[in-house]
Amino acid sequence: MKKRYLMIAVMTVALGMTACSSKKTETTAAPTTTEAQTTQEEATPEDAVEASESFYGFVKAVEGQTVTVADDTGATAKFDVSAAAVTGADAIGEGDEVDVYYTGELGDTAAKAVEVDIITSAADIAKEEAAQTDDLTITGTIESTEDGSLTLKTEDGSYKLNTLIAQKVTKDGIKAGTEADITYYGDLEDEETPAVATKIVTADARDTAEAKIKTLTGTVAQVESNYIVLDTADPDNTFFSFVGKDGMFDGVKTGDKVTVIYEGTLTAKTITATGLQK
Repeated sequence: MKKRYLMIAVMTVALGMTACSSKKTETTAAPTTTEAQTTQEEATPEDAVEASESFYGFVKAVEGQTVTVADDTGATAKFDVSAAAVTGADAIGEGDEVDVYYTGELGDTAAKAVEVDIITSAADIAKEEAAQTDDLTITGTIESTEDGSLTLKTEDGSYKLNTLIAQKVTKDGIKAGTEADITYYGDLEDEETPAVATKIVTADARDTAEAKIKTLTGTVAQVESNYIVLDTADPDNTFFSFVGKDGMFDGVKTGDKVTVIYEGTLTAKTITATGLQK
């Protein structure tokens, strides 16, 4: 009798183990279609970028939603940026320096871009250069003048400026007590390296023709038909290069002292010459 009860107990334990094993199999089954979709939807843009390849270069062309990029070797690749996240600037433009993260293979067909990181925006650079097409102008009363410099008193304080290369437009002279408009470049707050005055117009000469133009005087260091370099009196702000129309500088030779009429700012990479005074 005891043996019979023991056998029943053993069978009961065995059945229980079988039931547990079956239950575990159900919990580790493959996720349903709904679960798989949920997992895919939870993928982040960062995950997509990490899973993609990257292509570095400069934008050669933008045609609708297709961007052509050339790398350092000259090799080009096309990308479909219709669904790409754009970082570093508001929009992709020709000349931009970019890193393109993409999926798929590079070839004749545009690869699908996941993200376009604009390292340097050509449009932003153009805006900055456009904002720097002219020097600043400050108005005040001349407090004192020295050889090659002056101190101007304004509502914000007094500032010392280097006047060695400045165009001087005045009727009664540049002297203490005279109101003047001074065009300059540099930092007015920098006491070690004073801002450089490029033009000084006293109040009595504001209505003159010379006050309406910009000039720089110097000795010709180099000259071609449409190009000239002036060596000025300032040892720290010495050489300035100008580009003009063909024939503008014909007849000028090295060593001549001339005055170039220009537009824009003397800090520009290329200063545009509009005329010449000998």
